[in-house]
Amino acid sequence: MNSEELNVVSDENEKKDDVLLKVDHLCQYFKIGPGQELKAVDDVSFDVKRGEVFGLVGESGCGKTTTGRSIIRLYDITGGSVYFGGQRICAGIRSYKDAVNAAKAEYNRTVKEIKAKVAEDKKNGMSDMRREYREALDDAEDKLHEVVTRETANIRSAREDHKRCNKNYAEAMCAAVRDKYEPLLAAETDEAKRAALEKEYKKELRLAKKDRIMNKMQMIFQDPIASLNPRMTVREIIAEGLIIRGIKDKAYIDEQVYKMLDLVGLVPEHAGRYPHEFSGGQRQRIGIARAIVLNPELIIADEPISALDVSIQAQVINLLNSLREKLGLTILFIAHDLSVVKYFSDRIGVMYFGKLVELATSDELFAHPLHPYTRSLLSAIPLPDPDYEKGRKRIVYNPVAEHDYSVEGPTMREIAPGHFIRCNTAEFEKYKAEIEEIERAKKEKAEKVEKSAPVFEPNVSEKSDEPLPDDAKPKKAATKKTAKPADGKKKSSAKKTK
Repeated sequence: MNSEELNVVSDENEKKDDVLLKVDHLCQYFKIGPGQELKAVDDVSFDVKRGEVFGLVGESGCGKTTTGRSIIRLYDITGGSVYFGGQRICAGIRSYKDAVNAAKAEYNRTVKEIKAKVAEDKKNGMSDMRREYREALDDAEDKLHEVVTRETANIRSAREDHKRCNKNYAEAMCAAVRDKYEPLLAAETDEAKRAALEKEYKKELRLAKKDRIMNKMQMIFQDPIASLNPRMTVREIIAEGLIIRGIKDKAYIDEQVYKMLDLVGLVPEHAGRYPHEFSGGQRQRIGIARAIVLNPELIIADEPISALDVSIQAQVINLLNSLREKLGLTILFIAHDLSVVKYFSDRIGVMYFGKLVELATSDELFAHPLHPYTRSLLSAIPLPDPDYEKGRKRIVYNPVAEHDYSVEGPTMREIAPGHFIRCNTAEFEKYKAEIEEIERAKKEKAEKVEKSAPVFEPNVSEKSDEPLPDDAKPKKAATKKTAKPADGKKKSSAKKTK
């Protein structure tokens, strides 16, 4: 392998290890009444590497769709942060406010204790401890001031990043365009070429000013008919993103629309039709074309196959797989069916009641499902085998019976390289012992198979000067000999008799 091939391999490895999307302690709460909140997503953290498919699974109502909508900024998140390409695009301030409130409560408790001690000393006629009480009160005030100053700065930074993420991205794109064209314009001496270059420069700068970081992130919705405007043609639906971005060339827009239709398996004649004239699978293809027309880096696929027939589901999955290879897409795939997610995803995260309970590669999750809820989901997968289905036992997950968090609460812990599970210390040790037991059983089974396998030894002695005995010499296989006629006369007589 030469140096150029080594450089290509290293670049590909860097792209695989490059984190495109990072979700850090994401919280999304909704008010459901006076003083009541629904924690749809509660402290969820994961990352998606560039070029991979990350599957998010769980039952209905567990917060999968809310997570995807929060990432793409359809909701203003309550707490946590979302980073895309190293830039923070979503930021919540609940955690910072909670830290300030906790610091104030701690300060009030300290002041109350100091006042109680001062009153008790006065009652007993003791006044020697007043200086120490004053120092303790000053320390409490300093701690409160430090926390309030730090968290106030975090709140200001979060609001600024959340508000200006698109503007900051547009400014960065404009700077990149200037860096590209200004040296070319300075070096160009031909007036005609310079005028053409200036025209191209102004066009690119105008598009860069209207560019947004959210254009690099698109979503495929669950219900294809509800996500398409019934009063717009397919051409208008697909071209809407290009027009909003500031592209005015109608010939270029039509070219891109026809190109997207071809990529998703439709024909240019479909561009003039309305959504109600298509089947469910074709509508979903239109939604995919609308999502990829802006050449995004990340696609959030929110259960894109759950409303389709089984045969159409396979077509849409294969289409997404081919688009991933052609366009180099990164996909956050949200679904119910674990078998589909295993086929399509590189890594899988399992959600339950707004929390991420297990995260691993698809092969590792199916080989070592540790969390009881993950085992419950896997036990619900049907197989086209009548004998297996007769003996299949459905595992019911009961969190009250399965976990005891009265002493210690659960946290996300890495139990194996790349395998994370939400548990406390006692459960962590139990799951670790289960993995060791499974690996030991696999090793013993492999050794048993290896020992039981027959060993074939050739019945030929080692090379020596002594000749082999007659019974040890390999016998030649008897070959079938065909009789040949003695001369041409016999051949002709045989033909005559026939």
